[in-house]
Amino acid sequence: MRGLALVCLAGCYTGTPANRDVARVWQGRTNAELETRWGAPQARDRDGDATVATWTFDRTHIELPKGELPNGELHVASHPVVVDAVATTGPGGERVHAEGNLLEVAGAFHPGAIVHTSTAAVALVDPAGTVERIDGAALHWGPPNDVNLHWGMIFGAHIGMGRLDTTSTPLPSGGAYAGGMLGPTLGLVGMFDLSAGTSDAGGAMGMAGGVAAQWWPMNRLWLRAGPAMLLTFDPGFVNAALRPGVTAGASYAVLKIGVLAIDLRAELAAGTTSAFGSLGVGIAVN
Repeated sequence: MRGLALVCLAGCYTGTPANRDVARVWQGRTNAELETRWGAPQARDRDGDATVATWTFDRTHIELPKGELPNGELHVASHPVVVDAVATTGPGGERVHAEGNLLEVAGAFHPGAIVHTSTAAVALVDPAGTVERIDGAALHWGPPNDVNLHWGMIFGAHIGMGRLDTTSTPLPSGGAYAGGMLGPTLGLVGMFDLSAGTSDAGGAMGMAGGVAAQWWPMNRLWLRAGPAMLLTFDPGFVNAALRPGVTAGASYAVLKIGVLAIDLRAELAAGTTSAFGSLGVGIAVN
């Protein structure tokens, strides 16, 4: 459970820290490269000899009606009430006496609303076409595609062929991971891998699940390692065993567009008495 809690806390490298780093890495890049990555700006203005380019995006969301309690607490008060009245209809009239309690509930009601927000990023470009500074929501459009910078939540999946140390013929295998970034190049993920193979004695399978650190030494390459629990079945799907072990993985993105990557991936799991792994093709958002 402690490992799962760490994965849930991952993803803290986003928001203001990541936005600041994205804006920083654009400094000194060419405006042509910026517009290739972000598209044409919605507006261009002049600041002396420099150009001020502005990118914007709009969002619309609906706020539902809600009741609001003062100080977040429900206040209910009961007040005694006495009513004395005389009915004048009919001969002689009639006296009416009533006692009770008035229940008072404190609170407020807020109607719903449709809210439109507009967010912008502004680049200052010098006369030579070099980006001097970027202000605003640079993270929305992202860094240059070749910069080793990753943020927020990350996840991926792959399929391929795998085998166990007790089999000679590979079978279809696969796996997945999900987690978040702790820094620009270091993430923490929960991972699952399934490898299968077959031999003369029948099919066998190995499964691994655990928590691992995932590191990008360069933009398109990540390496991963961490502790895991391994569940294995010997050929013929006999001798099921659950043991602790370790996992390792590596990925190289052959195609990368923004945070989306198509990669070649290798996975390996090893315990005290068994080992298995797979090679495959994956898709990832990181």
